[in-house]
Amino acid sequence: MKKIKKPLVYILGLSVLGLSVSLFQNTNLGMGSWDALNRNFYEGIPLDYRYLTPIMAMILISLAYLIEKKKPNLMMFFPLVISFYIGLVIDLLLLVVPNVSELGLLYNFLYVFLALVFVAIGLNMIVLCNYPLPALDQFCLAIANRFHLSFGKGKLIGEAIALVGTVIAGLAFSHEEHYFYIGVTTFIALAFIGVFVDIFAKPVKRIVGEIDVNRNIL
Repeated sequence: MKKIKKPLVYILGLSVLGLSVSLFQNTNLGMGSWDALNRNFYEGIPLDYRYLTPIMAMILISLAYLIEKKKPNLMMFFPLVISFYIGLVIDLLLLVVPNVSELGLLYNFLYVFLALVFVAIGLNMIVLCNYPLPALDQFCLAIANRFHLSFGKGKLIGEAIALVGTVIAGLAFSHEEHYFYIGVTTFIALAFIGVFVDIFAKPVKRIVGEIDVNRNIL
């Protein structure tokens, strides 16, 4: 049963992360830095998330290996599979998740709050499985390890890098009218994603139960 439970929880956690992105996208408050960066490419090229997400994942994983001075190996391609799956989930959910961008701020902030909750739940489910992290989190963890920082500080630096990249990509694709898809959510996510992850760590573990005793340091 445990052999089945572990991959199921992992896949569900990845799906929950995809749901969080679809919620961010269906508001008028912007989105997280990395999602905003992807959105600029999604609207500017355009390119479906099922293709865009793996491309970005390969770039991030390559940078993570470079930062930690690791030799390339087959495992560095696994986040590509993860990212392709998350991208596919996002594409599918964007077809069914109601858009609240034209509604009041209450609905928009509710979506943002739910998205942050789902990010925290999804990441904690993945951590419990002790399987490879999504490319973004692997990149942030590489920064933290390289400079002997906490994972939270690595996430902060990673989000800041994405914010700069978002502005550059937005200028390249002339998305000034949309403020480069940066909004209130971008700064809310920057400040609170780490906090939410910590808050939901114990509740998720209590509900899911122990899956793998050799857990990642996240």
